[in-house]
Amino acid sequence: MGSYAVGGLLSVGFSKTDRYLLVVSSQGRGIVDLESGKKVARDETAYEGLSDNSMYCQGIGPIGDELVALSTYSGGGLPQSNSAGESLELVAPEWPEYDLVLCQNYKSALVPGNQTFCTKIYKEHVRAFGFSWCGNYIVSACGSDFDLWQRVEKL
Repeated sequence: MGSYAVGGLLSVGFSKTDRYLLVVSSQGRGIVDLESGKKVARDETAYEGLSDNSMYCQGIGPIGDELVALSTYSGGGLPQSNSAGESLELVAPEWPEYDLVLCQNYKSALVPGNQTFCTKIYKEHVRAFGFSWCGNYIVSACGSDFDLWQRVEKL
């Protein structure tokens, strides 16, 4: 869907109840509409609504009443797989850079012979990643930007 520059990015999290991504940075919080890919809300109060362990943050704008689970450098709570048999794996063959790998058909990039079912989709110092709760979107983030992908049904 696109790449988005965000200075001081800390964490990201998908709404469980609607089509939004919450982005938390040292500059505040922002909301991206997953259907349009556009930023729809912004709050410049850094760290407001962020839990002590940085694993949850109060939403803003259209998800202002939701406490959003986050994925961040210290762990997180986003799904690593979806109901279509796809999964995300973080591997580091060229550490300290990481590769984020998308695998299909319930395969793993770490199992010999399964690599043909897996594709590297992101290479960076990965800070946060995961599927949306509906399983149709993927986010991957480093300290300065994030990328979004949307699942497209095969015909």
